[in-house]
Amino acid sequence: MIEEQFVSFDTAKMLKEAGFDVPCTSQYTEGKCIWNVGYPYNFNQDEFGYSRPTHALAGRWLREVYNVAIYSLYDDDMEQWFYVVDAFTKNPVINGFQSGSEYDDYESAFEDGLREAIKLIKK
Repeated sequence: MIEEQFVSFDTAKMLKEAGFDVPCTSQYTEGKCIWNVGYPYNFNQDEFGYSRPTHALAGRWLREVYNVAIYSLYDDDMEQWFYVVDAFTKNPVINGFQSGSEYDDYESAFEDGLREAIKLIKK
């Protein structure tokens, strides 16, 4: 069964610092516990909570708010995944930033791409 991939605790913290304000049905508590609810809520508006979006939602937020896209791509020669962070603007800091690391799976590459994109937009 395929399940949605949620961002890690560290990525959730970074998203909160970057202004992520989209209601989610899941959060991390300060103690790194996961709490799910039946209705969307912006946990980032609370002092001690962190919204826990899916990779897809976090990626969409970066595209819509900052015009930044993350791609997870597979290199056939190396048989590894990597990520690319790209902007729909002429920002030379972001355009075409590519990971220097390789990953065993799409999700790990995408997660690191999310973190790198957040670092780049904060510059």
